[in-house]
Amino acid sequence: MFDRRAVGEGARGPDEASVGASGSGRSSMPVTATVSAASLEARCREMAAEHERLPLAEQLAVQLPGGALMDRLALLDLEQADDAVLVEAVAAARRVEAHVQEIALRAAAELADRPSMNPEDFDEHTHGASEVVGDELALRLCSTKREGHRLVRRGRSLLRTLERTGLALKCGWIDLQRAAVIADGLEGVPWQVAVAVEDAVIERAPRRTVAQLRSDVAKALIAVDPAEAEARAQERRADRHVSRPRALPDGVASMRMEGPVAEVLALDVALESAARSAKAQGDSRTLDQLRFDALTGLGSRALASGVFGADDGCDAARVDGRSSAGGAPSGAKLGTVGGRRPEIQVVVTLEQLQGGPSGGSPDGPLGVGRDGPLGTGRDGSLGGGECSCAGDGCACGGDTKAIRLDDVPMLSGYGPITPAAARAIAAGGTWQRLVTDPMSGVVVDVGRTRYRPPAGLAELVRARDGTCVRPGCGHQARHCQLDHTVPFDAGGPTSVANLGPLCVRDHLIKTHGDFTVTQPEPGLFEWVTPTGHRYRRERDGTTTPVGITNPAGGDPPF
Repeated sequence: MFDRRAVGEGARGPDEASVGASGSGRSSMPVTATVSAASLEARCREMAAEHERLPLAEQLAVQLPGGALMDRLALLDLEQADDAVLVEAVAAARRVEAHVQEIALRAAAELADRPSMNPEDFDEHTHGASEVVGDELALRLCSTKREGHRLVRRGRSLLRTLERTGLALKCGWIDLQRAAVIADGLEGVPWQVAVAVEDAVIERAPRRTVAQLRSDVAKALIAVDPAEAEARAQERRADRHVSRPRALPDGVASMRMEGPVAEVLALDVALESAARSAKAQGDSRTLDQLRFDALTGLGSRALASGVFGADDGCDAARVDGRSSAGGAPSGAKLGTVGGRRPEIQVVVTLEQLQGGPSGGSPDGPLGVGRDGPLGTGRDGSLGGGECSCAGDGCACGGDTKAIRLDDVPMLSGYGPITPAAARAIAAGGTWQRLVTDPMSGVVVDVGRTRYRPPAGLAELVRARDGTCVRPGCGHQARHCQLDHTVPFDAGGPTSVANLGPLCVRDHLIKTHGDFTVTQPEPGLFEWVTPTGHRYRRERDGTTTPVGITNPAGGDPPF
């Protein structure tokens, strides 16, 4: 579409000579040519002139990513640019983004091999990553540990094996999404197979959607080595999992399920059939709503009854013919956490719990519908009853007045929710309530529904911190180990000022991974990483970079 001669061979795509149109792209024949310096300079001037004569949109379309393109985009008057230029400005910005992301991946891979990221004997204490580079990067980027480790794995793949994919990302021919599809799809594959699959898919990758490219990689894997593909499929079945909830705006969350295709499709077919059956009987909910309510109803009924699934004594065969005996049995009783059945906690001020602007009582119905399990309405939402407040157009449970930022209720494992939703949760079945004083924010009461109120120090610490106290970690405190900030055998007291919840991984990196932790004030934690970076975990979970102490490296190499 565009004249790539304007910038010479440097602008060729991954299917052209710069990556190796003959196949491997990993070596090239030396070419001997007798070209005078004057003629070469003249040709460069000619190419530059040709490039300047192109329309601006075409200039942007063929310019390789780097500092020059970044500067050009920064100086571009977007308000005065025509439509075609704006389209190419977006595409050029994406190429620059891919270019810098390739740098980040290479830097992560290089850091992973440094001695500071590989503490002695650490691998003896963990079944996870044996280096701590992912943990180091997660703190700096304020991301999850999983994302930090994923960054390292992808960087290593592109640096060591998938060279053509790394080059395509560096030149902006593909974006990070497509590079990740190739790198993740070939993770754990013998390098010979990985190289063969890469060669099969990389030339078309810029012109394929992410979904198409993912299918291309899977298809090529089977074609290159069918027997090995089946063996990998068997291994992947052992990695089946359902993610923890991911918070989304407006009181919504999502979960991701990954496992053998037969089981996933069986669930999809069952949900669709149940939804269509209800719809045929006159249910007013949409098919999507019915599918969601049918699936989440399993969890609501399990928390209410203490039993997950129907206790019918049968063990159905799976769709692919295998026995389901290896999974959670039908009618399995729920386990306990800290001696109690699983619970959902909401932290809400006493004023909001008592009804806020709309009045009410924590012991009253508070407009909570009883059509569904655990006080959910017919549509599966909390507080299924009609709004009881006065006024037109109110859908907020009567909370029409602004409230202080610190008074916004927090649902454990999710985040902020509306006062009406908090009151609905506090009023329902077996949900546990944590009540805070409106002035100090200190926990003053724990819901007594079906449980004896915990009076121990551990409960107070977990209620105070909410999650693991590694900055950015979202593991819920009730699933964490309580750690002595100053070790007990080093004289550390068992007190509110010296305890904090840590998930298993973060407990390990503190104990064996050369990370140090202090607690200057109760609930305030400062971490120092192996590279000397310091971070403070504020009481609300915010990560504050404090600085760098005793940097391991010297001046940068430029």
